[in-house]
Amino acid sequence: MRNFKTTSRVSDVYRKDFPISDTLKNPMSASPVLDGEWLQIDANGAAVRYTAGVPYVVGGTNIGTVISFPVWAESGRYDVQVSSKVPLLYLNAFEAETKIFAAAGLYVGAPLEMSDMAYPAGGAILRRGLALQSIVTNFVVGYVVKIFTDRIRFIRTCS
Repeated sequence: MRNFKTTSRVSDVYRKDFPISDTLKNPMSASPVLDGEWLQIDANGAAVRYTAGVPYVVGGTNIGTVISFPVWAESGRYDVQVSSKVPLLYLNAFEAETKIFAAAGLYVGAPLEMSDMAYPAGGAILRRGLALQSIVTNFVVGYVVKIFTDRIRFIRTCS
């Protein structure tokens, strides 16, 4: 399995292409964007990754209050490289499996929020994935449906 795969129909999910930087789209760079990595949309309408010290929202730095969207493209896809745009699963609910998650405290039915983590584990690149909701005021982006040893299945509930 890749890092991310939908297990429900995606015909009802609105996919949208967003501009992406050359560094993220290049599969040969030190930190290419991965399928299933969750990106946020910046003030210029571009899909961006976590940046240390940059506020997630005006006046705050709490990642749990920023809506992010999963990348719907394998690393190195030619159309992403040529167009400099990356497709994100933008609106509506869906069910999927992901390898980009923090396992600590998860259980079936657990509410999930955005979190930044080193992925692959032990790596130096921070990527946004799913984790157990840590603060009740943070957005719940989905719920755990099944836990595997290397991935989770979840239902995304918010846009």
